Amino acid sequence: MPLKMLFAFIQPKFIAAMVLSGLVTVVVLYLSILDDTHLNTHLTQNTRTRPVKTMFWYKPNITTEMYLLSAYYDDRPTIDPMTRPAIRIIGMAHKDEVDKEKLSCLVTYEGRETPVLQAITPTDIGIGGWRHGKFFREYIFVCGSLRVKDKNATFVSVVDQTYLTQTNWESHEQVRVPVRYPRREETMDFGCCVSLAYWKFDPYRLVEWVELHRLWGVKEINIYGSMVEDTTERVFLYYHQQGILTYTRVPRPITEDGEIMFHIMATPVINDCMYKNMYRYKKIVVTDLDEMIVPRGNLMTYHDMLAAIENETESSHPYRMYNFRNVYYFSELPQNTSQPEYALTLRQNHHLRELTAHGTATKSISDPMACNNLHNHYCLKIPKMLEKTPHSIQVHEKFGLNQHYKKCHFDKYRKAYNLPSCKEALKNYTYDPTMLKFKKKMLASLKKPLKDLQLIKHVS
Repeated sequence: MPLKMLFAFIQPKFIAAMVLSGLVTVVVLYLSILDDTHLNTHLTQNTRTRPVKTMFWYKPNITTEMYLLSAYYDDRPTIDPMTRPAIRIIGMAHKDEVDKEKLSCLVTYEGRETPVLQAITPTDIGIGGWRHGKFFREYIFVCGSLRVKDKNATFVSVVDQTYLTQTNWESHEQVRVPVRYPRREETMDFGCCVSLAYWKFDPYRLVEWVELHRLWGVKEINIYGSMVEDTTERVFLYYHQQGILTYTRVPRPITEDGEIMFHIMATPVINDCMYKNMYRYKKIVVTDLDEMIVPRGNLMTYHDMLAAIENETESSHPYRMYNFRNVYYFSELPQNTSQPEYALTLRQNHHLRELTAHGTATKSISDPMACNNLHNHYCLKIPKMLEKTPHSIQVHEKFGLNQHYKKCHFDKYRKAYNLPSCKEALKNYTYDPTMLKFKKKMLASLKKPLKDLQLIKHVS
C-alpha cells in the first residue's frame, strides 16, 4: 500500500496520538516491506477502487505494557443497563501488570475539552502467550457505564494507577484511541469472522472455502492478515474488490519470530470483527480457513440448518448461539482422485471415525447481541441479562459438523491432550459423502474465480 494512501485513511487529528506512541515509525517500516506489484494489472487497479485498510496498534505511554487495536461504543439493549452505554477497548497487555495496576479510562467527548476519568474492567478473550519475557493476554477493557450520556464519545485513553499518581493527567497528552460507532445499515442474516490469517494458505482451498460459504448463505466475510504470502493475499484482494470479503492488514505489535504473536493477535481481530458488525450481522459464523461448519443430511444452507435445529428444540431464544462438534479430515487419509484437483473437499471424503470430544476444537455460529467476549471457537462471555436463559445449543451432528481439513497434528500434542499417535489415529477412519451434495453448484461457482486468478486455465 503506498504511503500516501495510508495517510488518506488517517485523519490529521489522529496523527498526534500516533507520534506519541511511536506508530509513525512503525508505519513507515511496515509499509516499506509491503509491495503490491506482485498483483496483476487488473487487481492492482481495483485495489485503488476499494482500498485495503491497515489497522495499527496503539501503545499507551504508561507503565503497563499494552497494545490496543480498537475501541467501540456499545449501547446494545441486551447488555446490563447498569453498564450501558460502554466503550469496549480491544487489545492485549502484560497480564502481571494488568493484575497489579488499577486501570482507568479517559473519555473525550464532543464539545468538551477535559476528558472524563472513570474505572476500567479488564475481561479476558484468550489464553495468552509469552513475548520478550512477559506473559501477554488478550483483553476487552470495558469502560462503562459512561458518565456523560448526552454527548458523543470521540476518543478513549487507557491509563494505570502509576501514571495517575506520577502525572497530572489533565495537562498531559495521552495516546488516544478513536471511538468507533458500529454501522447499522446493510443488515444480513450471516456474516463470517475469521481468525488471523498469516503466512501461506493453499489458494485453491481458499477459493473453494469462500465459494462454499457463499453457497451456504454467508453474505460477507472478514479476514485480517499479517505477513501474508503474495499468492494468498492475491486471493484475498480478489474477493475484497468484489465486496464479498473485507480484507484488513494488521501488522504485529511486537516484531519477534515465531507464531506466538499471531496466536495472541487472533482473538482481538475476531472481536474487532464482531463489534464492527454487531448491528449488521444477525448471526456470525466463527471459523478458520482450514475448517468449515457444514450443513448435513438434506440441509443445504445455514438458514435451513438453524431452522431444523430450532424445530427440534423445546425452548426458544431471540439471540440463540450454536456450537458445532469437530471432526478431522486429515490429508493423510485416502482421497478420491477421480474428483477435480482444485475441488479439495470432494477429494478428501474420509475423516476420523471418532468426533472430537465435546467442547474441544468447537466452532460456532454466534449472535452478536448475546456475546460480549468472542473466542475463536465460541462465545466466552454473555451479557448478565441472558445468563439464566438457554442461550446456546450443543448441536447434534445430524444437523452440522465443523469439518477440519489439515495434516494430522496429534503427535505434537499427544502428551498434553492424551491423544493417540497419528499412526494409530489414521487407522480408524470412515467414508463420508456429505460434500457430494454441493458438487454441482460448487464446481460451477469455482470456474470464474479460478480463471480470474490465473490458478487454472480450463475448469471442467
